[in-house]
Amino acid sequence: MPKIHRCLAGTALALGLSASSISAQTATWYLTSYSNDVLVWDEVTEQLADRITMRNFIPAQVTLNESETRLYVQDATLENVEVVDLASRSIIDEFTLSHDSVWVRIDEFQPHPDGRRAVIHAKRYTKMRDRYSVEGPFLLEYDMEAKQVTDTIAWPDGQERERVRFEYSPDGETLYFFLQEIIAVDADTYKEIDRWEMAAPLEPGLGRANFPTGSGTYDEEGVATGLYRMTDPVQNRSMIGIARVRLADEEVNFFSLGPSEPVNQFALAPGGQKAYALYSTVGQYEFWEFDLEAQRVVRRKPFAGRPRMSLRVSADGDKVYVYGAGPTIDVYDAETLELLRTVEFDTDIGMSSVVIPAGG
Repeated sequence: MPKIHRCLAGTALALGLSASSISAQTATWYLTSYSNDVLVWDEVTEQLADRITMRNFIPAQVTLNESETRLYVQDATLENVEVVDLASRSIIDEFTLSHDSVWVRIDEFQPHPDGRRAVIHAKRYTKMRDRYSVEGPFLLEYDMEAKQVTDTIAWPDGQERERVRFEYSPDGETLYFFLQEIIAVDADTYKEIDRWEMAAPLEPGLGRANFPTGSGTYDEEGVATGLYRMTDPVQNRSMIGIARVRLADEEVNFFSLGPSEPVNQFALAPGGQKAYALYSTVGQYEFWEFDLEAQRVVRRKPFAGRPRMSLRVSADGDKVYVYGAGPTIDVYDAETLELLRTVEFDTDIGMSSVVIPAGG
């Protein structure tokens, strides 16, 4: 069973937040786009530092490896994965599971930290004379050096899923599946070794919570900080809060903010004491700023948003960026949340990106 703790106000370190000084003052962004290029953007100059031209059209999804030396880029068809060496910003490999009249769509891809294999969630479509045959979904182990499938992984609980998220532990020994429960399997044998019974209430009288599981740019290694929601069965209402999940220790620390509202796109600031999120409803958009030590919302500020938005904080903590669904990045002052300027590109930006702080 996971160790779940409600945090007391003023205990940011108990929430697993780093109180150390900010070491990185800039970061490099790798942005998908509606062209052939992954855009390389520098925070300090706010200029394009480079373009990585892909072999396949429209890079749609980017995944960073554990050592932050390679990008795995999927194209819009989700058939092809190209491997980018970040030191040279060049394509060093490419693979696909499609062949002849068989199209294999890769919906989820996670490389092992050793860089030699990956786990893939995929479906297979075979073109026949009068129809398409659809098989799957499958969980597959793929050898990226031999370029072949080496194992078919049994589904957790024996239940196939159209959508599933999974990731390796930093040491590569464990593979986590994020389902209604969090299921940990051995990364070599794929046998279950542990399970988080997340369906159990946090405390007597509370409902099931949906905790964050994906680490952000400024999270500690192996930690995920983000919004969670749960149901208050007594009042029959949804509640929202912020939680920190440390998978290796099976530990969750959380605090509640109040009744749930349409707030998403959580972004932890460097240093771990502040965070931001976006309130978004039809015709109304707001920045929400959180003080993670005081455990409260300290500011709600309306701004001119867009229907689809992503949110990030600069490496020096001085700026907040809003982007996605267009050819621009809006740069806001983190202190005032006023718009400073808009950076324009010559192509629309995709919704997938990777940010690597200097020295990170």
